[in-house]
Amino acid sequence: MGEFAARHKHALTWLHIGVVAGTVGVVVPMIAWSGGLTPTLSRAGLIFALATVAWCQNIGLVHHFAHHLPYGPRRLGLATARLLHALGGLAFTPTRLAHRLHHAHLGTARDPDRLGYESTTTVRRRLRYLLLIGPLRARFAPVDVAPALAAMAPQRRAAYERRCRADRRLVLVAQAALLVLSGVYYPVVVAALLAANVLSNLREMAEHGDHGRAAYVDVRVSPLGVLLLSTPGFWFHGIHHMDPTIHYLELPRAARRVPRNCNLRYVQRASAVAYLFTGR
Repeated sequence: MGEFAARHKHALTWLHIGVVAGTVGVVVPMIAWSGGLTPTLSRAGLIFALATVAWCQNIGLVHHFAHHLPYGPRRLGLATARLLHALGGLAFTPTRLAHRLHHAHLGTARDPDRLGYESTTTVRRRLRYLLLIGPLRARFAPVDVAPALAAMAPQRRAAYERRCRADRRLVLVAQAALLVLSGVYYPVVVAALLAANVLSNLREMAEHGDHGRAAYVDVRVSPLGVLLLSTPGFWFHGIHHMDPTIHYLELPRAARRVPRNCNLRYVQRASAVAYLFTGR
């Protein structure tokens, strides 16, 4: 399976994008409007389940787009990346910058995302991070990118800020479209997005934490986890940090090779859930 995914990674990525966008933009609205204007608990539950999986997958895709745009014309790839970010309530440009800085400075004082592994040294702190910081961090408590912005040349900084404003407008447009498409079930779709953020944060704690220190961490593959803790690539996050140029569908194959020349500790975990309660 890993060899097949690696060989056909570009086609499978576009299929992945189509399934995620189709679930959020077509399947969920069809279910939402099939019952008229009166919401039902069963329909809300189905929408919540479908949207949660779709948002988890979307988080994985937007993470991938921080490093690689979808294969094809750059304009198409960039538009797709921006739209999937906006559907998930994220502005593409600042999110991409923060994530790239995280990769460039992992394990140093300049890492803008240190909170992810420094705040999860005990069960209480892991639960706090999972339930509070997880749903809010990316959207309402952005990581600190001020040093990088201060180092930008004025012309580059102005261009960056223009792109940020355009991305924020796109977020508003995308959410307005979701509101129309989802109708009375829009709050359920947003609740699913918050749930997906919590699940994603559980994964993030497991793949970055090492008793408060940064590490290259990989989590063993689970079919359920691939659905609910985002794309397969996240299960090999240590390999991804060692070489972010590797496509997420090639990571399972790359992970079979023994990591070499690690300047941070390399850790393998049995599961993200186990890490939440045991720290291992």
